[in-house]
Amino acid sequence: MAEVNGRPGDGYVAVRVTGDVDTGTRAELTDALERALAVGAPSVLVDLTGVAFFAAAGVHCVERAVGALEARGGAAHVVCPRPGAAWRVVSLLGLQRQWLVHQDLETAVAGCMAGQ
Repeated sequence: MAEVNGRPGDGYVAVRVTGDVDTGTRAELTDALERALAVGAPSVLVDLTGVAFFAAAGVHCVERAVGALEARGGAAHVVCPRPGAAWRVVSLLGLQRQWLVHQDLETAVAGCMAGQ
């Protein structure tokens, strides 16, 4: 469901999320995001490309990670292609105006590397 990759020297840590994100998987996503934050890299890339269902519980987990990174001067880059399950929720809630949302992985990686 959530896989964490990266080291502080990379400039970012990636969290790849797949499957359903809901109350049943919230703990796993929270754990993955907390592990990514603990690495201490300036950016965390949250890849929601493989998400089939994105409930409010997932939104809350990502929102907490975004806030934690911003509080320490970092940034979260969220890959949320449209059309897609995660994009439907993100766009409905207007989160693309609050989060750094990218349509593809390459653009998100470039944003992480540029320190945006």
